Amino acid sequence: MIASLIIALHLMGFVTLDSAVSSLYIAGALLIIAELGIVSFGLIAFNGVIAIYAAHALQTGHDLIFGAPIAIPTLFGIAFIEFSLIAIVIYIHIWLRKRKVATGVQSMIGEQATIIEWDGRNGMANYEGEIWKVKSNDILDLSENDKVSIKSVNKLEITITK
Repeated sequence: MIASLIIALHLMGFVTLDSAVSSLYIAGALLIIAELGIVSFGLIAFNGVIAIYAAHALQTGHDLIFGAPIAIPTLFGIAFIEFSLIAIVIYIHIWLRKRKVATGVQSMIGEQATIIEWDGRNGMANYEGEIWKVKSNDILDLSENDKVSIKSVNKLEITITK
């Protein structure tokens, strides 16, 4: 994708040929090196190889890889496919972050617990088959089998609201 951006800037006249070739070689080398530290399953290294190829093609004037011609529009097509994949991955990432937490104490917040015994501000409650110490910041009039909402979890103690 970086190769396509640099080539596009060159074709629009914003960057000279020498600057575009130098930028492509540098970007290609940096992308290949970055693959060593960032796991992208070869996508970053692939972009580095494409950038180096594009620099070589611009510098020498021919565009053959293993004897097969590869045109500049092919590079833009590859960049479009990569951009689409990145957009899809970002969308899925945002969608997954919006989902409710399913594990750990964070998943308990907002859930219902059943009171087993209660004495004003403290007591015991059952949440998914487990007995928890329960406290409330306010004095609540609760009796056995009342449903309460879990406000927070602090170690082995639940803070509730009615």
